[in-house]
Amino acid sequence: MSHASRAAHIEGLIDGLIALYLAQAADLREYAQAVVAGEGTVHLEHTLRRRELQRADLYRLFEQAAFLVSQTPDLAD
Repeated sequence: MSHASRAAHIEGLIDGLIALYLAQAADLREYAQAVVAGEGTVHLEHTLRRRELQRADLYRLFEQAAFLVSQTPDLAD
């Protein structure tokens, strides 16, 4: 993968993460409003869990693309 295409790929992953974080924040607001209003929250809970799984998967892809993983463990840690 060329440097430019790698950078574009990483940028796309970052954009995806930003969109998911914003969606999660909106979902959390909606959840809080539903709780205060005494409304059901089961579908919102499912949405929050699904988005968190998506975020974790997307972040894992970001790590793989952005951070060069060496084959040997870093002994400086």
